Amino acid sequence: MKKAAICVKDSKKLSEMKNILKNKGLTYVTNNPDFVISLGGDGTFLYSEQLYPDVPKLLIRDSKICKKCVGDNRETILDFIKMNAYDIKEEMKLETSFGKNKLVAVNDVIVRNKNLNQAIRLEIHIDGERKHAELIGDGLVVSTPFGSTAYFNSITRETFDRGIGVAFNNPVEEHGHVILNENQVLKVKLLRGDADIAADNNPKIYNLKEGNSITIRKSNNKTRIITIEGFE
Repeated sequence: MKKAAICVKDSKKLSEMKNILKNKGLTYVTNNPDFVISLGGDGTFLYSEQLYPDVPKLLIRDSKICKKCVGDNRETILDFIKMNAYDIKEEMKLETSFGKNKLVAVNDVIVRNKNLNQAIRLEIHIDGERKHAELIGDGLVVSTPFGSTAYFNSITRETFDRGIGVAFNNPVEEHGHVILNENQVLKVKLLRGDADIAADNNPKIYNLKEGNSITIRKSNNKTRIITIEGFE
């Protein structure tokens, strides 16, 4: 891999990163990169995946929160890239569709009450079978294993390493979270109230009205993360 795009939290550090690439004999590009350097934290990585989906990502820490970063020593990390001393790990994505709209998530799909002081009512189907006729609460979070350390963990205080996780956000009646097989399909129907639907930190947020349904399933695409043995 010789050509790298850069997504950076602090724009002042873009020129620094460009110089490091040049010194390592690598080329900075904005189109058709071989890999993408995400210099920042978890949010920077999610943004980089939106800009360059499916292109391998090298996560370099420049933030307090970056659970998947390979480290913060940019010089040394790029030496490993130049020597081809790395692996690429593929992680599952989620895809949600509703009407003509579609969102793809690396971490999670979030359905949330639009009015903070009003609960919403949801009907839940798994593989076409109704599991909850009327679930009342603030909504739900549907997570990948990769994203289970984020919002899913904040609700459940747990993580998982395979499947699709469904966490219920402040339900009126107690509901434990559910782990689906990764090939199962979740359908959520909004019975009452207004709700928003979002994926990761994508700024595009859609509104759901009473009677609307969404479908959430494993995406055919995957996110690709560059790993280097011995780095954390």
